[in-house]
Amino acid sequence: MQRILGIDYGTTRIGIAVADLETKVAVPLTALAGRNDVTRDARAMVDAGAEQGAVAFVVGLPLSMDDSDSQQTALTRRFAAELERLSAKPVYFQDERLSSMAAADALHELHGGRRSGQRRAKQSGRLDAVAAQRILQAYLDNPESVLPGR
Repeated sequence: MQRILGIDYGTTRIGIAVADLETKVAVPLTALAGRNDVTRDARAMVDAGAEQGAVAFVVGLPLSMDDSDSQQTALTRRFAAELERLSAKPVYFQDERLSSMAAADALHELHGGRRSGQRRAKQSGRLDAVAAQRILQAYLDNPESVLPGR
């Protein structure tokens, strides 16, 4: 069974989701603490990918609403380049605009509209894992939507 890992990269937390390429259904997996070091963060994702049997990675690319790059976009590109170098596996970019907002909305509904549940989800990393799921599912639903690499 071939799997692919979806990643919502951040310096505080890194959301991770996984999907079987046969079923094409992404599920949130976990969130790891970011180390604010692209090499160490990429190594952690290589380990997570190996544990899940991932053959590729999809990384959410945080573009501004006007399609311009931000400081986080540049950091994410460096992380993805390091991930590709260390893993020797393909790394694809998926537009992640509004993925965190969609994840927050989904968790808000799950908790019956209570904001306290949403705050706990953010603190525990569930929000990041669900954002990674949204990013990965967008790729699985439309693989042609990948963004150009570095």
